[in-house]
Amino acid sequence: MKYQITQYTLRGARPTNEDRVGYAERDNAVLLVVADGLGGHRGGEIAAEVLVETLLHSFQSLRQPVINRPSAFLALGILQAHHAIIARAKASQTPIEPRTTCVACLVQNGYAYWAHVGDSRLYVIRQDRVLLRTQDHTAIDEMHQDGLLTEQEMLDHPQKSHLLNCLGGGVTPTISVSEETLLQPGDMLLACTDGLWEAFTPEEITNYLKAPALDEAMEEMLFAAVRKMKHGCDNVSAVCLRWQDAMSKNPPLQGNVAVQIDEAMLRQEARHHLPHVARRPVPIPPAPVVEDTSKEKNRPLQDRIQEIEDFLKKHEAK
Repeated sequence: MKYQITQYTLRGARPTNEDRVGYAERDNAVLLVVADGLGGHRGGEIAAEVLVETLLHSFQSLRQPVINRPSAFLALGILQAHHAIIARAKASQTPIEPRTTCVACLVQNGYAYWAHVGDSRLYVIRQDRVLLRTQDHTAIDEMHQDGLLTEQEMLDHPQKSHLLNCLGGGVTPTISVSEETLLQPGDMLLACTDGLWEAFTPEEITNYLKAPALDEAMEEMLFAAVRKMKHGCDNVSAVCLRWQDAMSKNPPLQGNVAVQIDEAMLRQEARHHLPHVARRPVPIPPAPVVEDTSKEKNRPLQDRIQEIEDFLKKHEAK
């Protein structure tokens, strides 16, 4: 695979940086992860860090050369992170309520797959324009998708930061997963927090990313966001991949349409097929300040992907 990849994060005008970003690479795949810890809840940076660590650890720990159900892998990893965040909060000696949004994108054998919770976004940029972006889990973006608000009106709306969905809370998150997307030469995948997309229009983002050197373009774009937003600037973070390979000749793996995955529905669907899985807690990966006493902590992630595959297969045509 031929591609450029870079990541960048800035504190902006906030006292601390509660964003976390990361990526990991394998021979035929790369995973991009962005998390935005919620500042209104103590421990947002902990939630974001657990999310990124969980997904990257899962990706790096897989023994299989190919992830056969990429959307299932992403959804299960996010659900694991949700439970790991809750466990971290319970283990804390001081009361915390860690919450985070996230977006994760897997590129494998020339195809892209992504999943998100909240208002962290994934942009697909093709031929210097935004081909598509994820839909925020906010009432404001739902109004935008219905044609009731423009992009600019969204940014000026007093409830623009009101989330309908996040990780680490008392409500199990619903995860949006994408269609399987064949990459073309020059395509870019930009995963970012709201500190970036609130600062720039889609057209402005694509203009910054036209520069040949992706790392320089990203650095300039994020610093420009801080300068533009001034004292109101949130944490600003992004991971970007520019695809430089030919279009893949590999056949699609899943070919599903975008769906919404809810863990309660997922487990109800899987109960008759995998009762031993449905009745067990989601395993939590090791964390430096939380002792994991589960006997299943070393169980391969791939063993649990089947329950999400069953859900996807049943609902992907809806």
